[in-house]
Amino acid sequence: MSNYENNNGGEVSKIQIHRFVAKDNKILDITDMLAFDVKRSKLSITLVEFDDNWAATRRVRHYVDSDDIKLVCYDILSGQFTAFEDHKGTAGQDYTEARVLSLKKETKYRQPYVLRIDNGQGEVQGQGQVKMVKATDSLTIQMTEFEARKMALVIQDYIAQWETINFRKRQDARTVTFTPAQEDHRKRDHAMAA
Repeated sequence: MSNYENNNGGEVSKIQIHRFVAKDNKILDITDMLAFDVKRSKLSITLVEFDDNWAATRRVRHYVDSDDIKLVCYDILSGQFTAFEDHKGTAGQDYTEARVLSLKKETKYRQPYVLRIDNGQGEVQGQGQVKMVKATDSLTIQMTEFEARKMALVIQDYIAQWETINFRKRQDARTVTFTPAQEDHRKRDHAMAA
């Protein structure tokens, strides 16, 4: 269960995993949306831009799958990272929102890690995938090698600890129950299909 489930319309608590404040009045905020169901286990990544009075002027958000971000963090920490791009979206009755996160290592910059989030109008395709049609809000933030590695280590440790603490509940959520007769039919059907 995530922090967002079963709140019955009350307060919602968000656990901040990592925060990075850039010199150009932008903040990167990463919060916990982990869940026992693999398809719903995510981290919320938000970029916020502020004016000189520290009033928020723009905000973009993306929800990345926990398994994907674990691999990105591993690649950053092992020195193998080059680029990652993630497309997500939410289809509504009146509007389909598309979200795209891209993280690249551009060695020509002094701050080589470039994180960009685009939010905008999307279009549903295929099996429910959402394609960006028109970006309406975009923000980019750059990080040094040290800041990117620190972010990766904090995220990797947080997810690992969460998974350890919730190991049994995660197993229960992923357990499939069937009768032996159903398994015999599955094996026979699989053999006939091969």
